[in-house]
This record gives sequence, structure tokens and C-alpha cells, in this order.
Amino acid sequence: MFSAFSFGKIIKTILPGAMLAAALLLLAEGLWGLWRPADGFLLANIPKDWITPFTAALIPVSLILGFFLNTFAWMTLNSRIRARSDAEIKPTVYAVLREKLTEGLSADQAAYFAKLGTPFGMVSFARPPTLEYYYLPVVTLTNLNYLWESYFCWYEFDINSAAALILSVPAAVFLLWVRLRHSQFLLTGLILLLLALSFALYKMLTRAAVKNLVSYEKNLMLLITGALACSTKNVQPPAQFSN
Repeated sequence: MFSAFSFGKIIKTILPGAMLAAALLLLAEGLWGLWRPADGFLLANIPKDWITPFTAALIPVSLILGFFLNTFAWMTLNSRIRARSDAEIKPTVYAVLREKLTEGLSADQAAYFAKLGTPFGMVSFARPPTLEYYYLPVVTLTNLNYLWESYFCWYEFDINSAAALILSVPAAVFLLWVRLRHSQFLLTGLILLLLALSFALYKMLTRAAVKNLVSYEKNLMLLITGALACSTKNVQPPAQFSN
């Protein structure tokens, strides 16, 4: 998949990374306000000839932060989002379809280990195994990339953005406290409003992530089933999708 870079794969990384870069700027503003409160805002004190290189530097910084966010999201949020996705698929016919496709995977694994003279029992998976690479010889990388672009990249964009939001809210609250700590009523109101909006946006992003992952899983199983049917009937598959 790393060889199949595309605009969608870059966007799902750089935009959440830009959100986290903005959070770091908010944190810097807050620290500046504590250190030199009489000098106004930090960004207003940047020399004009620094603005262009500073703005250009935000692009690679956003990419680096985006890769960090992707790692953070997969370590903290991914398992819960996948559990919710599996729960939505479980009462549908796709759960039966995935079970049948998984039987083939387990049978081939057992046969392979038998040839090596090593016993291999039926594996009880903690969650349904991913099937992309097992069935790649029949689904083709081009068609699989089409599904990744259509649903999985959006899933990663949503989950990365949710992670960026989690990490950004404390910086925004800190800046509000630094600038408005002498006005407790206004400070409390803005913080409550920020937390409410952030919570609503987080719920929306995680729900969208679940929906995109469910769509990806369902369409992956349909792609595998269709490819197997064409292979069994010796029918030439239709023209491959192009990105």
C-alpha cells in the first residue's frame, strides 16, 4: 500500500496534522502570554520576512504531525472503532459471508502447517481477521486500492481528525485561560462552549469513521465474493476501476 500514494492518502494525513500544528501554535500563544503578557500576541510579533518561510515550514510539519496522529489514533482509538464496526456488521448477512471467507483462510493455513509437519488447530481470532492480502491474488491491487480510496482513507481521515481534536482542545483551553483568566464569567462560558462543540464534533467524526469502516468491510467482502465467482466460472472480470 505504501507504493500507492495518492492525493487522498496525503490529505487524510496532512489535514489532521495541520489541526495539531494549529494546536501547537495555540499552546505557543498561551506560553507567550504567560511570559510576556504586555507584548500582545506572539504571531503579531513575527517579523514580516519570516512569514513566508514560516508558512512553508508548516507543510512538512503538518505531514510529520499527521504521521504521529495516525500512530496515536491506531494505538488508542482504532480498536474501539473496529469493535463498533464489527457490532454493526454482526446482525447482517455480511457476518455470515465473512465467516465463510475466513473458513477458507483457516483451512489453507492448516494445510500449509501440515506440510511443514507442524500441527495447527483452528485459530480463535480476537476479532475477524483482515482478508485483503489473503485474497489479493483474485481481487487485484487496483480494485483494492479503489476501495481504500473510497472508504478506508475517509475512515483514517475521520479517526485522525478525532485524535487531533482530542489533543488540540487542551491547548485551546489553556490559551483561553491565559488571555481571560481575569474575567471568570467569560472564561467559564467560552470554555464550556468550546468543550460542548468539541464533544459534538468528536462524536460526529467517530460516527463517520464507523460508517466508512462498515462500508469498506462490506464492499471488500462483495469484491472478494465477486472475484471468486468470476475465477470459479473462468469468466473474464470486468474492467478494473481506476483511481
